[in-house]
Parts: sequence; structure tokens; C-alpha cells
Amino acid sequence: RVSKELSHPILIKPPAGWNDDCCDNIMIYYHANRLKKISLVCSFASSVLSGWVGSAFVPHQLHAESSAIRLRTHSDALPKYSNSLSLLAQHEPLTGAFYAMSSENYDYDEFQRVPIAGKVLDLQMHTRRKSPAETLASLSGACETLGIDTFDVYGDFDSDEKQSYLRRFEAEVAHTFGKEESVFCLSGGMAQSIALLINSRKNPPIHDDNHGTGKRASFACHPTSHLLLHENNAFSELLGMEAVIISPNSDSAKGNPMQYDPEVLKENGCYGMEPVRLSHVQNLFSSHDGSASSATDLTYPNRKPINCTEISTLILELPHREVGGKLTPWEEVEEISRLCKERGVKYHCDGARIFEASAGYGHKSLKQTAEPFTSIYVSFYKGLGAISGAMLLGDSEFCSEARVWLRRMGGNLYSVMPYAVSSWDGFRRNRLKEEVHGNNIDGSHDQSQQCNFENRRKKLARVLELLHADTRITPIVQFDPVVPETNIVHGYLRMSYDECMAALEKVEQSTGIRVLSRVRSCDGTLQGSCDSNDSSDANNQKFGCRFEWTMGESNSLIEDEDFVSGWNAFAQVVLGDQNNAY
Repeated sequence: RVSKELSHPILIKPPAGWNDDCCDNIMIYYHANRLKKISLVCSFASSVLSGWVGSAFVPHQLHAESSAIRLRTHSDALPKYSNSLSLLAQHEPLTGAFYAMSSENYDYDEFQRVPIAGKVLDLQMHTRRKSPAETLASLSGACETLGIDTFDVYGDFDSDEKQSYLRRFEAEVAHTFGKEESVFCLSGGMAQSIALLINSRKNPPIHDDNHGTGKRASFACHPTSHLLLHENNAFSELLGMEAVIISPNSDSAKGNPMQYDPEVLKENGCYGMEPVRLSHVQNLFSSHDGSASSATDLTYPNRKPINCTEISTLILELPHREVGGKLTPWEEVEEISRLCKERGVKYHCDGARIFEASAGYGHKSLKQTAEPFTSIYVSFYKGLGAISGAMLLGDSEFCSEARVWLRRMGGNLYSVMPYAVSSWDGFRRNRLKEEVHGNNIDGSHDQSQQCNFENRRKKLARVLELLHADTRITPIVQFDPVVPETNIVHGYLRMSYDECMAALEKVEQSTGIRVLSRVRSCDGTLQGSCDSNDSSDANNQKFGCRFEWTMGESNSLIEDEDFVSGWNAFAQVVLGDQNNAY
């Protein structure tokens, strides 16, 4: 029996070899958003164990090296066996370690003000990473669960699903997204480079002005695309391709897309910038009549004149991570697909966080989210918690070519087992809510393993609403967007980087709450559009630093009031209201 304070049941299971003379450990499997006081009554044979055990459990992520934590018990709780308990999460990875305190000395509320032994409550840490030893051990269990008993060899290109676990994994992902096939890749950079190469060669340009190469050597994307900001221009240096930046502004008269310098965006952010919109794509496609002489856009990075007949692929990121997880309205996603078909342009989805996007749209399946696109890249290590790994999806012809390019790029290692197993395991555990309520693909029924990205978005929206309502917090921070569209938001702080870090350290030392752990400086040179925030002076905001805030498996367990308490303390320090800060 468990105290009524818990919102979910606890299952107590004895360790192997249990008998009445052996009580070294009790394995407690829990599902609770917040563990407070637990009353345990455990009967076995002729012995009865009862008492308060570890009176307070407070989630913290800093010291979450192990999925099992040894807890001392009261001597009067287990008079015959005064040993310890081990807490193990029924699901992996553990959503947060728990620190135990004696009820004789502390209660839960006191922990809010008194950090114990350097333990902190990290409000920004969204994913709990396991130790290397834990990770490798979990892969062994995943192999058992997934029925993997053979190695993959050089991508298993010539094997079928019965022979290869890797081909079964690829088939499962393809089925989930409603595509014909998929190809496992080691990284998203490799996957998207392969997609660009294939698409540039599939449809030669209407006017072949590419020195007889017979390929469309350019692609269109948002100025904050990962390919522009974080891949050292690999598309240009390795693929010989150019990017056409889609101006994130509905009014094409407001400036050339090249005003959105990727280097500036990478350093200073893009407060208020819109995601790709239908009007932006219409402006791109209608700005030329098809002749090179009418070209007005310039490519990045080499600033070559371009017309839309040379564009092979339009990349749409869902969601747009660098602008705070914003989403292109779904009806516009579908209409852009129609425009691309008319122009003979392939429509590729940068779906590094497509699970979050699908939940943000309220889709009931990933097939619905994937349907408009000719190809999709999916990441497994971000929201799904894998070691590394990606999947490239499309039709059979596309995937056959992708396997050739995977070999050419050195991506088909002798074995990708650690990455593929971790990715498949993460995929199985973290699919959308509607896709795990019934039977799993392997026939089992398991709702406990689900990771509901929609609940994370709602949690973030609820916390931001509370922060916006606090008049002490609003003067120091501006969130973009104001209302999150996914479980991601960006924040811009009205203070210097040094002031921010000093205030954060003081709050952590005084309260045990780490408000932010990853902050970047910015010099106020912000490039954005005011449209998305309905603000007339978005580009005149004086921000000295910025951060990304993702609500994930770890920080989503933290109580709403803890977020408000931490941010309130942070604001008081920044604003100089030291006397009433704590």
C-alpha cells in the first residue's frame, strides 16, 4: 500500500533469491510526477516491514549518474533489516534522480530554501543523460526487448527484414511515417546532404545554365536553417551547392533575403522572426520569370545571382528551432507542397524535432505530419534520447540512391549497432500518445513508456503564463514566441552576460535552484520580423544574452511553482531588490 499523496501506483518487487531471512534490497518501481512522503507496508512470509522511508524525495538532475540510488532508512522502520532501499525507474532513461532526507530534520518545503550537499533543481535541463556504463548496460536490455540477436554488417543492404534487425527498424519507421522506405544514417548532417545530392540530380533545370552539369545546384531554406548556421557550409564546400535564403518577411519590399546574415543570426539570435510562411515562398517563386537576366536574389555563401528554375529542393524545418520552436501553419505547409510540385521542386522536411512538431499541430499520427513531403529526415537523439542516429525517408527509388550515397560518404560502418539499437529503443518508447495507447508493433501493450510531447508543450505554456503574470519577472526577460507552439521557446534577457551569470550563481547558492545553465551572449544586433510577436519595436529591444528553453522528460517533472520561485528570485537579484529576495 502506498500513501495517497502519490498520483500513480508503486509496485514493490523483491530481488532475486528473496526469502524471509534475506532483505538486503527492495526494488521499488514508481510512476509519480512528484514523490513526497511515502508510507510503505510490505508483507512477506511472516515478517512485516512498515514505517516512513526517505521522507522527502526531490527531483534533481545534476547528480543523476545512476538509475539506482541507495537510501538510508530509519532504524525503527526496519528493526530487523536496517539496510537500504534501491529506487529504480520502470522506464529508461530515468526521469530524474531523487535525493532523500530524514523526516526528523527536514520537510519538503524546507528544501526549497536550503540546498543539501550541493544538490540543485535545474529548471533548464530537459534530458537526463545516463552514464556511459548505464548506457551500454541499457543497450543490452534493449537488444533483448527488440529481439536483436545478430549484428548488422555494412548497412545490411542485401538483407531483408527477416534477416536483419536494421531493416526491420527501418521498415517500422517508414511505416510509422507513411513512406515507402527509410535509411538509417549516423547523423542528420549526412542524411540531409544525401537528400540534397539526390534531389539536385533527379530533375535537371529547365534552363541548364550550370555549365552542362545537368543539375539544379541550389536549394531554398529559412535563414536559420541548420545547414546555414551549424554545418560550416558543408553544402557548398562538399556538395558544390548554393543556398537561396527565403526572406522571413511577408513584404518582399522590406529587404533582400541576404540581409539575414547567418553569421549574425548564429551569434545574436533572431528575436521576433517568423518561420517560413506561404507568402514568403510565393514571393520567392514569383520574383522571376524564369530567365537568368531577371534574377534578383543572391545565393549564400557565394552571392551568385539565381532564378527559381535552379532550385532543386525547398527545405522546411518543423519546428523552426532557432526562432523558438515556431511552426509554419499547417494549411500553409500543405499549400507550399502544391507550389513545389508545380515548380518541379522537391519538398524536404528537416524533421530533427518532428515529434514535437506533430504534437504541436495536434496530429493524431506521424503519417499526417509527413504526408506533404517527398523526403524527411528524423533525428533520434534529440527528443527521443538516443546516443546518436538519424533516418532518411522517402520513396523506394530515393532510398535506393540514398544507400549508394551513404556508402560514398563512408556512412555505412561495419556495424552501427550501438546507435541503431539506441535509436530504435528511443523511437519505441517515445512515439506520439495516440500511437502507443494500443498494442505496440511487437504485439505488446504498454502505455507506461510513452513520452507525450503535447503534455510537455502544455506544461511549458502553463509555466510561461505564470511567469508573464509576475510583474517582477517580465521586466528582465522576453520570450519568443510569447505562447509556445511546441515544447521549445527562446528567451532574451535585458542584462549583460556577466550580470546574468553573477545573478544566476547567487540564486543557485541561496535557493538551490538553477534557473538557467546554458546562456549565450548577444550584442543586441538582432535580425527579425516584428510580425510574430505583434511588437512595433522588436528590433530595438536591448538584450544582452539569450537562451533556449525546452520542456523535456526531466524538467517537466518540476512543479510549476518551483519555476516561478526560481525566476522570481533571479529577477529580484537582477533588479537589485536584495532585501526581500529570500
